[in-house]
Amino acid sequence: MQYQSDYILRLIEQMGSLIRQALSRVGVRDSEESLELIDQAVVLALAVDPAVARRLAPESLAALIELNVTDDRVIALLAEALHAEAEILEGQAELMEASLRRSQAEAVQALLDPGRAN
Repeated sequence: MQYQSDYILRLIEQMGSLIRQALSRVGVRDSEESLELIDQAVVLALAVDPAVARRLAPESLAALIELNVTDDRVIALLAEALHAEAEILEGQAELMEASLRRSQAEAVQALLDPGRAN
């Protein structure tokens, strides 16, 4: 059990770092670099190609996460990453992609409902 706990803590630390880096680069440098960092955070959490995750309907992405991710802190970071990606895409005038990512983020955030079994 200690190994699993250590793994989750490292995962949370890595994802948080990637998301912070992505957000700190928005507006300062090319947004593509920020999107790549967010992709890395998604890969860490889901072990799924981010291109595949981007194509999933919000409910499908939430179902995938519910099956594979057991820690609410990781789920919260995934929602944060998706929200950040939506904002970056909006800044690039990629409004349809941004809307999908925001819907995905909301579906993932809904997994954190207090009534949800862990």
